Amino acid sequence: MNWETKRNLYMNIHHIIEQSISGLKSKQEPDYIAALVTHLPVPLSSVLNKALPNLKFKVGGCFIHQKPLTTFCDPKLSTKSPEIGDLLIIYKEIRSSGDVYNALLLQAKKATNIYKAVVSKTDYHQLLLYTKWPKFEYARAGALNGRIRSIQPKSITPGAQYLLIDDSGRSFPSPCGITTFWCAMPDNILVANNSLALQIIKLLEFQTGRPFDKKNNSRYLDHWSKMIWDLLNLSSVSCFNRRKAGYNNVSRQAGDAISLIINRNNDKCTEYQLPDEGGISIICIEGVVNERVDELNEIE
Repeated sequence: MNWETKRNLYMNIHHIIEQSISGLKSKQEPDYIAALVTHLPVPLSSVLNKALPNLKFKVGGCFIHQKPLTTFCDPKLSTKSPEIGDLLIIYKEIRSSGDVYNALLLQAKKATNIYKAVVSKTDYHQLLLYTKWPKFEYARAGALNGRIRSIQPKSITPGAQYLLIDDSGRSFPSPCGITTFWCAMPDNILVANNSLALQIIKLLEFQTGRPFDKKNNSRYLDHWSKMIWDLLNLSSVSCFNRRKAGYNNVSRQAGDAISLIINRNNDKCTEYQLPDEGGISIICIEGVVNERVDELNEIE
């Protein structure tokens, strides 16, 4: 992606992100996430297809209010149960050589200063998850409850970041203008480094986020990949089992969870989570590489 294309794409994604939250009457963290996952997919698909003709994009979203929790296997670390996250952004690129996947897990936090957002002691358990990745088991996660995951390495990763929501009342401008959403690497003091618009572009370029493996044989997947597929499958089942238009207990044989979320996007999965299930709000982006366009670009 050349610089001019990236600059124009950045401006357009910034614009549709800000549009997606315009008119919000309630501005709590779940309201922002709900607006993003329900209003952003359609315009994002259009913007990406216009900017990057060598790929054919589809985008889908799913909002689930009640998020799955983790319980540390070592209670001496903390007896509190952190959320896995508020929003999961997935990119699947379909190539002739094989599909590749990337994931960005985000924990939302409103901040009055996006360059000095202090993580309070009461939220330390969440920071501990994203910085040390202690062995944990799922809680409030339906069929996953009690299942253990141990993410490696035991350190921060660009795959799990904080999503800072500017709550300053004065706003911090970016090159595109006033920007509401910023991303920050986990730390005691969170410092915004990239806007969400730029992070989406970087995710497509595999310059941020953390890749995960295709779900061929879950027995051989690393635990990061297992966790991402856990969340995708849990959210897709939770979401589509709540349909009012005949999708109850829908079969998932038509494709993986990513395909389900993308292809069912127009059904507006926006209802609250059932008490005995868990899930996470998701934006899924799928890009199919047009090999012929790539060949012509190389000739030119």
